Amino acid sequence: MIENILVATTISVAFAILFNAPKRALLPIVFLGIVALLVRTFMLEYYGLSIEFATFMASLSIGILCIFFSSIQNIPILVYAISSSIVLVPTMNAYKAMIGLLQISTNHIMDQALIIQTLHYSLKTWFIFGAIAIGVVIPTQFISKHRFKIL
Repeated sequence: MIENILVATTISVAFAILFNAPKRALLPIVFLGIVALLVRTFMLEYYGLSIEFATFMASLSIGILCIFFSSIQNIPILVYAISSSIVLVPTMNAYKAMIGLLQISTNHIMDQALIIQTLHYSLKTWFIFGAIAIGVVIPTQFISKHRFKIL
Protein backbone atom coordinates (compact mmCIF):
# COMPACT_ATOMS: atom_id res chain seq x y z
CA MET A 1 0.00 0.00 0.00
CA ILE A 2 2.90 2.35 0.72
CA GLU A 3 4.15 1.77 -2.83
CA ASN A 4 0.75 2.73 -4.24
CA ILE A 5 0.73 5.90 -2.15
CA LEU A 6 4.21 6.84 -3.38
CA VAL A 7 3.16 6.24 -6.99
CA ALA A 8 -0.01 8.30 -6.48
CA THR A 9 2.06 11.11 -4.96
CA THR A 10 4.51 11.07 -7.85
CA ILE A 11 1.77 11.02 -10.48
CA SER A 12 -0.17 13.85 -8.84
CA VAL A 13 2.89 16.08 -8.50
CA ALA A 14 4.11 15.29 -12.02
CA PHE A 15 0.80 16.26 -13.60
CA ALA A 16 0.51 19.34 -11.40
CA ILE A 17 3.93 20.48 -12.60
CA LEU A 18 3.03 19.58 -16.19
CA PHE A 19 -0.12 21.70 -16.00
CA ASN A 20 1.84 24.55 -14.39
CA ALA A 21 0.02 24.56 -11.04
CA PRO A 22 1.16 27.10 -8.44
CA LYS A 23 3.69 25.87 -5.89
CA ARG A 24 1.31 26.49 -3.01
CA ALA A 25 -1.17 24.06 -4.58
CA LEU A 26 1.22 21.11 -4.71
CA LEU A 27 0.68 19.89 -1.15
CA PRO A 28 -3.15 19.85 -1.43
CA ILE A 29 -2.86 18.12 -4.81
CA VAL A 30 -0.71 15.40 -3.27
CA PHE A 31 -3.20 15.07 -0.42
CA LEU A 32 -6.11 14.79 -2.85
CA GLY A 33 -4.31 12.16 -4.93
CA ILE A 34 -3.67 10.06 -1.84
CA VAL A 35 -7.27 10.47 -0.66
CA ALA A 36 -8.56 9.39 -4.07
CA LEU A 37 -6.38 6.30 -4.07
CA LEU A 38 -7.32 5.36 -0.51
CA VAL A 39 -11.06 5.87 -1.06
CA ARG A 40 -11.05 3.74 -4.20
CA THR A 41 -8.93 1.02 -2.58
CA PHE A 42 -11.14 1.02 0.53
CA MET A 43 -14.32 0.74 -1.55
CA LEU A 44 -12.86 -2.06 -3.68
CA GLU A 45 -11.33 -4.20 -0.94
CA TYR A 46 -13.55 -3.71 2.10
CA TYR A 47 -16.95 -3.19 0.53
CA GLY A 48 -16.40 -5.27 -2.59
CA LEU A 49 -17.91 -2.63 -4.87
CA SER A 50 -17.28 -2.49 -8.59
CA ILE A 51 -14.33 -0.46 -9.82
CA GLU A 52 -16.64 1.93 -11.62
CA PHE A 53 -18.61 2.83 -8.48
CA ALA A 54 -15.46 2.93 -6.33
CA THR A 55 -13.88 5.32 -8.81
CA PHE A 56 -17.04 7.44 -8.80
CA MET A 57 -16.93 7.69 -5.00
CA ALA A 58 -13.23 8.58 -5.06
CA SER A 59 -13.75 11.29 -7.66
CA LEU A 60 -16.75 12.58 -5.73
CA SER A 61 -14.54 12.95 -2.66
CA ILE A 62 -11.97 14.78 -4.81
CA GLY A 63 -14.66 17.16 -6.03
CA ILE A 64 -15.85 17.95 -2.52
CA LEU A 65 -12.34 18.49 -1.18
CA CYS A 66 -11.41 20.61 -4.22
CA ILE A 67 -14.10 23.09 -3.23
CA PHE A 68 -12.59 23.35 0.24
CA PHE A 69 -9.01 23.84 -0.95
CA SER A 70 -9.95 26.28 -3.71
CA SER A 71 -11.84 28.50 -1.29
CA ILE A 72 -8.91 28.53 1.14
CA GLN A 73 -6.17 29.23 -1.38
CA ASN A 74 -8.21 31.16 -3.97
CA ILE A 75 -7.08 28.89 -6.80
CA PRO A 76 -9.53 27.51 -9.41
CA ILE A 77 -11.05 24.12 -8.66
CA LEU A 78 -9.75 22.57 -11.88
CA VAL A 79 -6.15 23.00 -10.75
CA TYR A 80 -6.84 20.54 -7.95
CA ALA A 81 -9.33 18.30 -9.72
CA ILE A 82 -7.34 17.51 -12.87
CA SER A 83 -4.01 16.72 -11.24
CA SER A 84 -5.45 14.66 -8.42
CA SER A 85 -7.90 12.65 -10.53
CA ILE A 86 -5.15 11.37 -12.84
CA VAL A 87 -4.49 8.72 -10.18
CA LEU A 88 -7.87 7.17 -10.94
CA VAL A 89 -7.33 6.67 -14.68
CA PRO A 90 -7.76 2.97 -15.64
CA THR A 91 -4.42 2.36 -17.35
CA MET A 92 -4.48 -1.46 -17.52
CA ASN A 93 -8.02 -1.64 -18.85
CA ALA A 94 -7.22 0.92 -21.54
CA TYR A 95 -4.01 -0.90 -22.42
CA LYS A 96 -5.77 -4.26 -22.78
CA ALA A 97 -8.52 -2.68 -24.86
CA MET A 98 -6.00 -1.08 -27.21
CA ILE A 99 -3.99 -4.29 -27.56
CA GLY A 100 -7.20 -6.16 -28.42
CA LEU A 101 -8.19 -3.54 -30.99
CA LEU A 102 -4.73 -3.70 -32.56
CA GLN A 103 -4.85 -7.49 -32.75
CA ILE A 104 -8.27 -7.42 -34.37
CA SER A 105 -7.41 -4.71 -36.88
CA THR A 106 -3.88 -5.66 -37.92
CA ASN A 107 -4.12 -9.44 -37.95
CA HIS A 108 -7.76 -9.57 -39.05
CA ILE A 109 -8.51 -11.98 -36.22
CA MET A 110 -12.19 -12.84 -36.01
CA ASP A 111 -11.97 -14.70 -32.72
CA GLN A 112 -15.21 -14.18 -30.85
CA ALA A 113 -13.55 -14.41 -27.43
CA LEU A 114 -11.02 -11.70 -28.34
CA ILE A 115 -13.73 -9.40 -29.63
CA ILE A 116 -15.83 -9.85 -26.48
CA GLN A 117 -12.80 -9.33 -24.23
CA THR A 118 -11.80 -6.18 -26.13
CA LEU A 119 -15.33 -4.84 -25.91
CA HIS A 120 -15.41 -5.62 -22.18
CA TYR A 121 -12.18 -3.71 -21.47
CA SER A 122 -13.25 -0.83 -23.71
CA LEU A 123 -16.60 -0.41 -21.99
CA LYS A 124 -15.05 -0.73 -18.55
CA THR A 125 -12.51 1.97 -19.45
CA TRP A 126 -15.20 4.34 -20.70
CA PHE A 127 -17.41 3.76 -17.67
CA ILE A 128 -14.49 4.55 -15.39
CA PHE A 129 -13.71 7.72 -17.35
CA GLY A 130 -17.37 8.68 -17.06
CA ALA A 131 -17.33 8.02 -13.33
CA ILE A 132 -14.29 10.27 -12.93
CA ALA A 133 -15.86 13.06 -14.95
CA ILE A 134 -19.26 12.91 -13.29
CA GLY A 135 -17.79 12.50 -9.80
CA VAL A 136 -15.64 15.61 -10.14
CA VAL A 137 -18.33 17.71 -11.84
CA ILE A 138 -21.24 17.05 -9.46
CA PRO A 139 -19.81 18.80 -6.39
CA THR A 140 -18.16 21.60 -8.32
CA GLN A 141 -21.30 22.48 -10.29
CA PHE A 142 -24.13 21.78 -7.89
CA ILE A 143 -22.75 22.30 -4.40
CA SER A 144 -20.43 25.24 -4.78
CA LYS A 145 -21.34 28.60 -6.19
CA HIS A 146 -18.06 30.13 -5.01
CA ARG A 147 -16.67 32.90 -7.19
CA PHE A 148 -13.05 33.96 -7.13
CA LYS A 149 -11.96 37.46 -6.37
CA ILE A 150 -10.16 39.26 -9.17
CA LEU A 151 -6.74 40.14 -7.88
